[in-house]
Amino acid sequence: MLKVVIIGYGEMLASLVEGIRFSNHKIVGILRYDRVRFSKSALFFKDIFNPSKDLSYIKSLKIKDINATSVNCKKFIKQIEKLNADVVLVGSWGEKIKPELFKNIKYGVINCHPALLPKHRGANPYFWAIKNGDEKSGVTFHQVNEKFDAGDILFQGAIKIEPYMNSLDLKLKACKVAEIMVKDLLNDMEKGILIPTKQIESKATFEKQISPDDLIIDLTKTINEINNHIRALAPRFKPLYRYQNKIYEIDKINFIEDNDFSKNFKNGELIKEDGKISIFKCQDGIIEILNY
Repeated sequence: MLKVVIIGYGEMLASLVEGIRFSNHKIVGILRYDRVRFSKSALFFKDIFNPSKDLSYIKSLKIKDINATSVNCKKFIKQIEKLNADVVLVGSWGEKIKPELFKNIKYGVINCHPALLPKHRGANPYFWAIKNGDEKSGVTFHQVNEKFDAGDILFQGAIKIEPYMNSLDLKLKACKVAEIMVKDLLNDMEKGILIPTKQIESKATFEKQISPDDLIIDLTKTINEINNHIRALAPRFKPLYRYQNKIYEIDKINFIEDNDFSKNFKNGELIKEDGKISIFKCQDGIIEILNY
């Protein structure tokens, strides 16, 4: 039986917990991201009057809620050593982790990244995978080193990106896959049969945080590219478009394959405006944008 400490938040934290709960391994403590996000005094009142889902979940399972202000602080390191943890698992986190601080932990720190590394390192892999039109994504458990998401791969599973999926759909699917995978990861780790695999740097991509510019749909692109971008933003962000230096919201959009009607218009050009419906020419068709 391996003793596991988890650091994380949200759906991925819960998925790792659920996966381990139904294995022969034991969660000896959790460091939730609330500890890093809020000051000690602010968190005190928040935990009393408006506790997060993470805290409520941890309490319901009677798992130790580790008290530390950073994953890299001496207090946290001492606590996980006191808990005699064999491994630290990361399920979503906002700090850069210093792996050298965990040298006394048998298996060190293992991150669960919701992408098929080395592709889509960094932030918001769900958004970028869908926006880029990837046919598949996945989950990668990898060793943490001095670079973001660049450590040796230990375990990896693929997910087909279905045409209906938005970013939330892909996220929930990835979390479910991680929940299934974590048991096998720990079993193989305990048996000593995991073989770390170096990432191929030439195939690596690193994604940035979503910026305001990423919310703006380029109407000169193809129907497929525009549809992918809108799905990638949903449901968290509302898609926008720019016309004549003004920004407009998109409430609903319809796509029509190209025909002779639009052949005399340039890509991105307004063909017709009728009340709340704006019709534009894109690269391979016509776009109807409805604004209620």
